[in-house]
Amino acid sequence: MSRAIALSLATFFLASSIAAAQNPAAVAAPAAAAAATAQSGGGTPMIEITKTCPRLRYLTREATFEITVANKGNAPASNLTVTDTLTGGTDFISADNGGNRQGDRVVWALASLDAGQSKVLKINARCSRISTVKNTATVTWCSQASAECTMEIKGIPAILLECVDDNDPIEVGADLTYTIIVTNQGSQTDSNVTIKCTLPPEQQFVRAGGATNATNSGSDVNFTPLPTLAPKARATWTVTVKGTKPGDSRFKVVLTSDQTTSPVFETESSHIYE
Repeated sequence: MSRAIALSLATFFLASSIAAAQNPAAVAAPAAAAAATAQSGGGTPMIEITKTCPRLRYLTREATFEITVANKGNAPASNLTVTDTLTGGTDFISADNGGNRQGDRVVWALASLDAGQSKVLKINARCSRISTVKNTATVTWCSQASAECTMEIKGIPAILLECVDDNDPIEVGADLTYTIIVTNQGSQTDSNVTIKCTLPPEQQFVRAGGATNATNSGSDVNFTPLPTLAPKARATWTVTVKGTKPGDSRFKVVLTSDQTTSPVFETESSHIYE
């Protein structure tokens, strides 16, 4: 090292030592400024996701699944991907905010989410099968977070009871047949469908048959329960009687089942004359 350079370095270190002795804060100031810059520039996004859906829906009804993505941190997040997987039992109808359907998934691309900001995303689906649906949504950024909700899809039996007579009117001593038709107009299988009939005083039991066997005791005709009746299915029973005296008679039918909350009644009027 040349003598000139050595003198220059010595002069620099000496000047620095004198300055530090006279004003210590002047030397510490640059370090403090650097630390403050690192803290203000080093905020962290914190992404949370929540998911809500109805607790119960019936077949063919629509349901809305709602996803909320929130930035709970103190810095913006960019290039987030939100994915919702549609499970069995629901059929996709639509998605908002640019949600793109990809097979059994719906995907959203969020360019950015500022600190303290949240975004609500929705899927509308139709309930297509009796099941318990567990729907999961995932947000992917630097890491992943998921949320799920559970919805039960039910069907409902809707029983139609009909009774028609043939041939009406009849004369005393002639036979008359009642046809009892039960139709499940609903979306769920009904079970233990039971038919009970009551003959009026103007009639006498002759025979009965149909979907299940029958027993007769006086004016009562009881059919053994039908184990199941599927949606849109129909079951038929018949009761044949003989007119014993003239009158405007009333043939009564009562239906009960496991899924009906109260008995279903039907009355058929028949005229008997001499």
